[in-house]
Amino acid sequence: MQKQNNQSTSEFYLGTADEYMETTSFNTTGQLTWPAAMKLFDFLCSTTKKEDAEDFLDTDTKSMNVFGKKKKKKNIIELGSGNGWLAMQLLTNYDEDIYYIATEMENGGALDWLERIIEENVRRNLFRNDVKIKCKALDWNAVDEFDLGVLRENDDDEDKDDRNEKKKKKFDLILGSDLVYEESGVKLLPKVIKRLLREKCEKEAYMLYSHTKHRYDAMDCDFLENLEVEGLECVEVRIRDEELPPSPPPFSSLFPEQRIAIYRISLFANKEEEENTIEDRYTSRYRN
Repeated sequence: MQKQNNQSTSEFYLGTADEYMETTSFNTTGQLTWPAAMKLFDFLCSTTKKEDAEDFLDTDTKSMNVFGKKKKKKNIIELGSGNGWLAMQLLTNYDEDIYYIATEMENGGALDWLERIIEENVRRNLFRNDVKIKCKALDWNAVDEFDLGVLRENDDDEDKDDRNEKKKKKFDLILGSDLVYEESGVKLLPKVIKRLLREKCEKEAYMLYSHTKHRYDAMDCDFLENLEVEGLECVEVRIRDEELPPSPPPFSSLFPEQRIAIYRISLFANKEEEENTIEDRYTSRYRN
């Protein structure tokens, strides 16, 4: 895989406030490109070289060579894609064969905004129209009812046999950035991640979730606890020698310094592992 010249946010058209208000019916969060998404993009860029596979702490490093040579083709699904910035960055900067599903909720016009921004960038020749990306609705409130099959639908003009074959393919990677900022997300996001990993992802798949710590300590604690309830393991990953600011335990400071953490979320390998490691992970998660 060859990495192309890095793009910056200014090289994509991300809409205006007036356009955003025209498209959305209430204040969704898709107008801005959040720092957590930028951090996740930088992290993904840093894991593309084979030699970087040993540069992680606190995780199984071999499984973290995200865009390495072990498996060239990547099927990616992003939760809460917002204005599509992360999707456009990845698909513009890498020539690897990536099939990308960018998801948003339909309520409030969030999905319409995502589609509008991507289409406008294609129209302005800022984003190629031959890349494999689809924008799909994913309502977390209907996690038990939504049909995951629609996430792999292809264009109507494709051969039926090709469509059926592609639908069988599963996702290798789930991405997301700062998705926990209200109580509904605290409860629903772990359920969504669990269902995707169990039903629509490869066995070794995982989610890379970029999260700003100490924005909402109470929700952070509940979210991490809900991940464990759903049988999900959450471990922070980082590049060796990366300097991080101190991150005190939750509720220990009135004005803690926020920092963005990258979490690897995956299914437990087995029930015994889940039961034996919950306490150790919970006490160590906030050490730094």
